[in-house]
Amino acid sequence: MRAVAADLSISSPLIGTYSTPRSVPLRRDGKSASGAQESNAQDGKSGSADSVTLSDAARQQVQKLKQADTSVRQHEAAHQAAGGAHAGGASFTFTRGPDGKNYATAGEVPIDVSAESEPAATVAKMEQVKAAALAPADPSPQDLRVAAQADAAKLQAQSDQRRQGGDTASARAAAAYGAAQTLGTAGRNSGTGKGLTV
Repeated sequence: MRAVAADLSISSPLIGTYSTPRSVPLRRDGKSASGAQESNAQDGKSGSADSVTLSDAARQQVQKLKQADTSVRQHEAAHQAAGGAHAGGASFTFTRGPDGKNYATAGEVPIDVSAESEPAATVAKMEQVKAAALAPADPSPQDLRVAAQADAAKLQAQSDQRRQGGDTASARAAAAYGAAQTLGTAGRNSGTGKGLTV
């Protein structure tokens, strides 16, 4: 699992850094950590994954790995679907099961949390980033950090938006006042004796 710095300039922290707990750690050679080796022979054949005879414990381990694989893939797919164009492709960490097959037991999806050129666009983007981070039913601690980072960036963008909006409103008010003054002066100078009614 990779840590994300609090610096909002990071453009691609990872969400979905998710791994499933394993009750029996496996080594790459397919042996359990306890050293027990599964039988690779059936009807005189050996070496083929299709011909592996597994003990009850190994079958249970394979079943757990299949469930973990499904869970990890669904978790990452939820991030990608909600993240849209801001989410990258999922990458997985695999564990070889006693049956010789690889199963996804951890995964992650990069997501772009950089600010956009306009505050309104940044607000919309951060809402989608947060939705992507929290999309799975069981967000990881990394997912929660990315969601918090998106919230912070959104608040900053909203503050920038208000500041720009306030500057624009005061500029419009000053322009309107200036125009009213000009029209009022023009009306008085035309000899009609009427001022501008606002």
